[in-house]
Amino acid sequence: MSTGKARMTQAERTAQSDRRMFDAAVRLIVEQGPQRATLADIGTEAGYSRGLAAYRYKTKDVFYSALIEHLHNLWCGELDRAIAGSSGLDTILAAVSALQNFVQTDPDRLRAMFKLYYHTIDHHSDMTRKLQEIHTSQRRQAARWASQCPRFDAEHYSAEGFAEQYCALVFGAIYQWLVNPQAIDLTQLLERCKNSLQRIAPG
Repeated sequence: MSTGKARMTQAERTAQSDRRMFDAAVRLIVEQGPQRATLADIGTEAGYSRGLAAYRYKTKDVFYSALIEHLHNLWCGELDRAIAGSSGLDTILAAVSALQNFVQTDPDRLRAMFKLYYHTIDHHSDMTRKLQEIHTSQRRQAARWASQCPRFDAEHYSAEGFAEQYCALVFGAIYQWLVNPQAIDLTQLLERCKNSLQRIAPG
């Protein structure tokens, strides 16, 4: 009877090589930015041929769109674990705490994710549509958290307005950190964001 490991299926090998190429892309994006990284660089950095990423994804825009979705899904997993069982203001603060933890445990993925976000703005491509979908989803999520606050009053308070403030505070903090990471302590800045959110949340 064989005692060796079971051989991976083709789907498993494809998923593994995708993960390795995504990790390689994160390293290259952090080091040199999304513009300079090439599909050939990503393939070789991952330990594969220069042509694998191009063969599988055809263009860098398509690859980056898949990478954005991959990084966003990783973040959503962190977020879902952090906010499980909470509601209202507790959820809002737990979400920012989850981001603080992400900064500490996986800063390169956070850097790469937001560098890609800003890189996509003028592309009018699959990446841009993916980013729009993500931002719309995040605003809706923050609005839902606000509407769960005990003193939420739909007649006098806009959950959507709170969601815009939430995104502006959090994304603005990350933007400042990306521009000047030596000068900005993102963990502390996000702590101040939590203090601000406590003041503007509806109870």
